[in-house]
Amino acid sequence: MSEERPVRRVTTVREALEKLRGPSPCLVKADDDVMSLVEMAVRFPEVETFAVVDDDGKLLGIIPLRLLLDELFLSVVPEEFLLTMRDVEDIEEFARIARAKRARDLMQAPVCVRADDTVGRAFARLHEHGLQGIPVVDEEGRVVAYLDSLHLIALWLHVSPGRQEERHGQG
Repeated sequence: MSEERPVRRVTTVREALEKLRGPSPCLVKADDDVMSLVEMAVRFPEVETFAVVDDDGKLLGIIPLRLLLDELFLSVVPEEFLLTMRDVEDIEEFARIARAKRARDLMQAPVCVRADDTVGRAFARLHEHGLQGIPVVDEEGRVVAYLDSLHLIALWLHVSPGRQEERHGQG
């Protein structure tokens, strides 16, 4: 049996996915209506970022769950959105969400990683885009898996359990 090594900068997404099984990706089509997205959110409660794909499963864009939540609550508590608007981009985002009828209306540019990318790169992509989860794509851009923040935490705990005690002065 091989000795487990701590999570390192060079640990790949593939290694993370093999070591710990995470949630399946939530795949939606650009033409799916908002109610379909809501139903998918309930069916995939552990997924924080939807992958918008074409008929071949290739990634077209993403929808962070927070955008869907914003769309749902926009008419319930519009003042919460108005209070946070600071510039023209905020107003444009508010208008886009208010008009959303289909996935394409909420979709953002694609953000993803490949299995050969490092978990460090995955963390950086999550962090720089303010996401909790990210689709994993193959060489052709088809969504093959999903990696999220909890998966990365579980990986760290699983691979190097003693390090947590060291950090808290108990080891």
